[in-house]
Amino acid sequence: MFRRRNVIREAAAASSMDRRDLLKAGMLAGLGLAAAPALAACGGGSAGSGPALKWAGWDGPPQSEVFRRFSEKMTEKLGVKVTYQQVVGDYLTKLLPQLSAGAAPDAFYVGDVYMAKLIETKQVLDLTDYLDSGNAAVKLDDFHEGLYRWCRPADGSPGLYGLPVDCNPMVFWFNKDLLAEASVSTDPVAQFEAGTWTQDALTDMLDKIRATKKRGLVLNGSNWLDWFGWMSTFGGTLFDESGKAVFDTDPKSQDALAWLFEQLKSGNIIYNGALPQGQGADVLFYAGQLACLTYQRVILPNMKKVKFGFDIAPLPSLSGKDIMPVPVNTAALSVNAKTKNQAKALEFLGNFLNAEGQRFRLAGGGNAVPSIKGLDDIVTEGNVPAHGSLFNDVAAKGYAVPSAIAGNAKVARELPVLADKMLKAGNETPRSFSGKVVKLINGGA
Repeated sequence: MFRRRNVIREAAAASSMDRRDLLKAGMLAGLGLAAAPALAACGGGSAGSGPALKWAGWDGPPQSEVFRRFSEKMTEKLGVKVTYQQVVGDYLTKLLPQLSAGAAPDAFYVGDVYMAKLIETKQVLDLTDYLDSGNAAVKLDDFHEGLYRWCRPADGSPGLYGLPVDCNPMVFWFNKDLLAEASVSTDPVAQFEAGTWTQDALTDMLDKIRATKKRGLVLNGSNWLDWFGWMSTFGGTLFDESGKAVFDTDPKSQDALAWLFEQLKSGNIIYNGALPQGQGADVLFYAGQLACLTYQRVILPNMKKVKFGFDIAPLPSLSGKDIMPVPVNTAALSVNAKTKNQAKALEFLGNFLNAEGQRFRLAGGGNAVPSIKGLDDIVTEGNVPAHGSLFNDVAAKGYAVPSAIAGNAKVARELPVLADKMLKAGNETPRSFSGKVVKLINGGA
């Protein structure tokens, strides 16, 4: 399906161009270490600070409070003072000067599209020896394979420089009330369980919703996740074994894009770039103005506040019964290659990522999905949504950012701009659209 050597963490919401793409594009534009801007006041690192350990991430409250409590727990377990450094604002432009000055935290979060540069500049530690040592607090086999391939070097050389802290797979959310108004007698998850959740079933459902003058589905098309997801869920091969993009000639990928373009033309699906400013797909869904939403578990806290009935299903498949590979947002935890506390930093990483650490961080009302196996109960807490266990199933089959995007700053920066321009114009064919994208991804002008 998604064949390549190396195959994301979710921020919230989207407007005409997805904010996640804009943020990452800005980060990647400044990846040169020597040119990094001065560090904002966010605390000193511990690479040379003696018997203490600092780690950094970008999550705000309430997650930052969980991180603080976890740090206290690790202080007791590791025998060194462990401190969490929350980085507010543009995370990368604050981390890079610390790395350049030798003052970065001992361990830190790394986003999907800038791992490759940190590997290339030898800023992060290869975890292979630690994981193979027999003393590691976590094992590589504990993780879903599709979620960590982007943490390997983009050129295919050996090494693993981070592991996913958790994940957020793309699923199909739906408003039960709007489907009932549209006389949809069998909802998507019931169709999936019956083995009839196919492309035709989705088209029929969107036709019925459009007939009620309500919006059916929005394509967050400037972000690669949505339209990659539609190709892969319908059996498309996106990359070959060498990592080269091939969906411009792959028959199933072309069929999936043809279907998607037909739905955009009919109005069954609306491109988010055509929505009025401030009307992101998630906002419309919360307001009961959108029947379906392809999104991650990150929106669960907001969904618990809505007044309508809702549930989730996998994206449909050609068979109607299979969970197919679709994009998964994730970020990694890496260790500073220059830390003077390497043993403790690795021990911290293992305890942060193992089953006990992920349960501590994610249980009790979190909005992410474990990146390791065996923690299925976390996403079924409170039975909201009713079929929440599907988050685990989709994550196990999914794929994180492709190496061709993660490992190339130019591609990561220009891809959302190119896709947005073409989708707004609305005059591309599946072949011309995919051809221009593939040319960019594979290194063409």
